[in-house]
Amino acid sequence: MKKLALIFLVILGFSLQAQQFSLPAEEFPFFDLIEWKGQGAILLNRDPSGLKRKINLTCVAEQPTSKWQESFNPTGKEYFYITSENARYVYFLEQLQPIAGKISFSQVNIAGNVKNSTADLSSPLKRLGNYDINEFKMVDVFTTDKALVFMMRYHDKKEKKFVDFMITMTHHNLVVTASVIGEITEDNLKDPRYGHWTYAGYEAEKIIFSIRDVQDKKSGFTFCSFNQKGELTETRFVEGPGVVFESIETGSFGSTGRFYLQTNEFSAGKILTINGKMHLLGSRIESGKRTIELFSLIEGKWVKIKSATIGIDSSKKSPQLNSMVLNEGIACISGNSSVFLPFSANAEPVINPATKFTPFNPSSVMVSDLKNRFAVSLPTGILFFDTKQLSVPGNVNFEFVKK
Repeated sequence: MKKLALIFLVILGFSLQAQQFSLPAEEFPFFDLIEWKGQGAILLNRDPSGLKRKINLTCVAEQPTSKWQESFNPTGKEYFYITSENARYVYFLEQLQPIAGKISFSQVNIAGNVKNSTADLSSPLKRLGNYDINEFKMVDVFTTDKALVFMMRYHDKKEKKFVDFMITMTHHNLVVTASVIGEITEDNLKDPRYGHWTYAGYEAEKIIFSIRDVQDKKSGFTFCSFNQKGELTETRFVEGPGVVFESIETGSFGSTGRFYLQTNEFSAGKILTINGKMHLLGSRIESGKRTIELFSLIEGKWVKIKSATIGIDSSKKSPQLNSMVLNEGIACISGNSSVFLPFSANAEPVINPATKFTPFNPSSVMVSDLKNRFAVSLPTGILFFDTKQLSVPGNVNFEFVKK
């Protein structure tokens, strides 16, 4: 009897940890699902006939009811969802390249309030010089705690150099400012020890960029930090770890402009920062397999903290290593695999098959027993959703598993 009672308590405890609930059907079936990590899963629905452009948003979290419901009205068929780790605001951009110097968007805050407006990128650039925005290339769009940031690149053919610019728009009052991040010459880009400026992450008021660099004959990375007003606050150089990474096409995955724009470059290692800590991700080929390695900068030294080995994609496509930083670790996609390298010393890497939902579902890379489900990491647990329910009329079902 005691054994039966114990088994019953274990089963009861598991059932209390896992809760299933349904959301009632709406006017139109849900056609897509995106993640606002830490906040919830956002279901999207709209008139499938295309007569109405309005897109309805339903946010679902721990509770068996919607957290909030809102909508936005894109003027065209396309929209680009922009979010990041620890984001308090997310955006739906209507275009990634400015039209007449402007980009239209819908801003959503954590309460579900929607603000529709337009960012004028041309005017702040002109205050820096006689620049024509049509000669600029958008390379990234991301959101920080304080601002939405556009990263644009100008090719100065006369001076034979590339100049990177940052245009910030503060969340609360939509004030737009522009500043120069840095530059790189065409000649230096021919040397694999150098590279373009890239966004590395943010910390409180800091927006951090990095570039592969050489100083005093030492290869490493130069960092620069800006505040939300676009003012330079710090520049420093950090020597590399002395490890020979393969030069691989690196990019981002997740809901950023860099992912949508496919802004990739061949690079031996990529810098990512979060919560005041600096990390370096790279890969090496050994015995016909790719090993992905994660280093952290500890007391001024690069220390390897995690690695994972995967097969090499047999397709003829150029090999890529696309990554994003989470509070819990670094997530990346290489070939057909998603890989999660946790910061915690006690946690093992997680390897899953990459799916079309992976870029919009960063939490999924952390779940080892995913079972082809959409997973959202929330403060008190993980929310699961079977994506086969999309575009099917009727109620939709969720499962919430408490931590």
